[in-house]
Amino acid sequence: MIKNTVLRRLSLFDGRIKLRHKLLIAFILIVLVPTLSIGFFSYQKSSSIIQEQTSHAYLEALRQTSINIAYRLREVENISELIYTNEKLQKIVRKAASQELSISEVYEDYKSLTEIITNLEKNRNIFRIRLFVPGNPLYATENRNIFTSTKEDAQKLNDELLGQPGLMKWSYVGQQAYLSSGYKSVISLHRLMKDFDQVNNVLGAVAIDMDENTLNEVLRDMSLSLPYQAMLVNKDSLITAYTNKQDTPAIGWEELKQKLQSQPMVSQGYQKIGIQGKPYLYLVYPVEQLDWKLVVLIPTMNITDQSTLLGIFIFGLTLLLIAVAIALSILLSGKITHRIHILAEKMKGIEQGNFGEMVEVSGNDEISLLQRRFNRMSAEINNLIEEVYKITISKQQEEMKVLEGRINSHFLYNTLDTVKWMAFRNNEPDIVQIVTSLSKFFRISLNKGNDILTVEKELEHVGAYMDIQNVRFDGLLGFHTDIDAELSSMQIIKLIVQPVVENAIIHGINKKPDKQGNISIKGTIIGDFIEFTVIDDGVGMDRDTVATLFEETGTGYGLRNVHQRLVLSYGQDCGVAVWSKPGMGTAVKLTLRKERRVFLV
Repeated sequence: MIKNTVLRRLSLFDGRIKLRHKLLIAFILIVLVPTLSIGFFSYQKSSSIIQEQTSHAYLEALRQTSINIAYRLREVENISELIYTNEKLQKIVRKAASQELSISEVYEDYKSLTEIITNLEKNRNIFRIRLFVPGNPLYATENRNIFTSTKEDAQKLNDELLGQPGLMKWSYVGQQAYLSSGYKSVISLHRLMKDFDQVNNVLGAVAIDMDENTLNEVLRDMSLSLPYQAMLVNKDSLITAYTNKQDTPAIGWEELKQKLQSQPMVSQGYQKIGIQGKPYLYLVYPVEQLDWKLVVLIPTMNITDQSTLLGIFIFGLTLLLIAVAIALSILLSGKITHRIHILAEKMKGIEQGNFGEMVEVSGNDEISLLQRRFNRMSAEINNLIEEVYKITISKQQEEMKVLEGRINSHFLYNTLDTVKWMAFRNNEPDIVQIVTSLSKFFRISLNKGNDILTVEKELEHVGAYMDIQNVRFDGLLGFHTDIDAELSSMQIIKLIVQPVVENAIIHGINKKPDKQGNISIKGTIIGDFIEFTVIDDGVGMDRDTVATLFEETGTGYGLRNVHQRLVLSYGQDCGVAVWSKPGMGTAVKLTLRKERRVFLV
C-alpha cells in the first residue's frame, strides 16, 4: 500500500515537471552517480594498490636484508673453514693433546695460534675467535682467544654438533663475558675440529663470536622510507631489534610473540595485524639456511598517509567534473527542448485548423526525425483532406454508375432472353446455345454484386466461356476439369480462373498454326491452402517472357490483376506462379487459402 502511494506521488510529480527539468535532473544523476562511484572506488582501489605495492617493496627489502645477513654469516662460516683446514693449527692442537710441551714449544705454539687468530679477527663481522683445545697446555690459560676444554665439555659439544651440517651451529649466546671488554651480546658459530689424520678423532672446537651490533647495522641499513621496527628472531628468542624513528612506539618481542601464537600467521610474506589497538603491517622473511626470521612492523597509518593525498586529489577532481557536468547539462537540456518547444507550437497550430504547418528541419538526430515526420504528417493530413473530398465526389459518381449498371444488366438479360426465344422459334439451335452460354457468363460475372462465389459456380463460369470460344473456333478447343469433391462447395473470390483460361487461349493455343489445343484445370486442397492449376498445350514461353508477365509494362495484365487480388484477399504467401516451355505449353498455379483474409500491401 505504501509502495503504491509513493509510486503514485512520484508519477504525479513527474507529470508536473517540464521536459527540460527532467532532462537536467537525468543528466545530473547520470553524471553524479557514476562520477561519485568511480571516485570512491578509484580511491579504494588506489589505496589498496599503494598498500600492496608498498608491502611488496618492503618485502623485497626484507629479502635483500635477509641476503645481507646470510652473506655476513657465510663470511664467518668461511673463516671457520679456514681455521678448520689450517694444517699448522691442526698440528699444534694435535701435539697439545698427545704430549707434554716444553716452555719453548708452548711459546712457539702460542705465538703461532695468536698470529692465526689475530689475522682472522680483522674481518668486519668478527668480534672474537675462541679456540677450545684438549689437555691443559700452558697457553690455554690466557682466556682471551684460547681456552682449555674438559672431556665433559668436549663430549657435550661433540654430541650437540655431530649431527649438524658441516659440524657447525649458529646460536644466540646473549651476554658473554670477555677479558678487557666486559659483557657483550653476541651471536656465536660453534664448530668441531676433526683430526685430518684420524677423522674419528675430535681435536677441539672453535667459537666465532659476532657482535649483535653488526647485525643491528644491517637492520638499520634497510631501505625503508616509513618508520619501522625490525627484529631478528631465532625460534622463540630475540636476537636483535632496531627501531628507525625515536617517536615510533616499540613493540616488545614477548608481546608480538603472544600475538603470533594467538592467530595463524604467514611464515613468509605480509599481513595486517592489530597490536595495542593499532593496525600494523607485519612482514616476515626467513634467513637462508638458518632457523631465523626477519620480522618488520610498520604502522599502517604511515602507509595510508600516502593514499590520503591521492584521495584529496580524487575528491577535488570529482567536484570539478560534477560542476562541469551540471553546466553542460543546463546547456544541453535547453538546446534539446528548444526544438521540441517549436515543434509543440506547430502542433498547436494544426489543432487550431492551420493544416499544412511546417517546421525547419535542423540536424540529423531523433528530433530532426520528428521534425521530418511532422512535416510529412502535416502534408499527408492536407493531402488526405483533399483525397477525402475527391473520394466523396467519386463515391457519389460510382454509386450512380452502379445504379446505371443494374439497369443495364437487367436490360441485357432481357435482351438476351428475347434473342434466345427468337432463335428458338426460328429453329436456330447454335444461336440458342451461344446466347444461353453468354447469358450464364454475364450472370455469374455480375453475381448480384457479390465478389464471393463457390468453386462450382467459378467452374460453370469458365465452362460458359469455353462454350462461347468453341463456337468461335469451330470446336478446336478441348476442356477438362479435375476438382476434388470437397472443393465444389467452398467459397472463393470470383473471376480468378477465367482470366487465366482466356490468356491460355489468346497467347497459347491461338498462336499455334492449327489453332487447336487442350486446356485442363486441376483443383486440390493442400493443408490450409487451395491450389488451381491451369495447363495448356499452346506455344509456351521462354524464361524472359515469363519474367515480364508481372511487370507493369508486360503483357500479362490479366495475370497481374488475379495475382494482386489473391495477395490482397489471402496474404503474401498466396498468388500466381507460372511455368512454361517453348513448344510444349504453359502451367499456371493459383494458390489461395481456405479462409479469406484481407491484407494491405
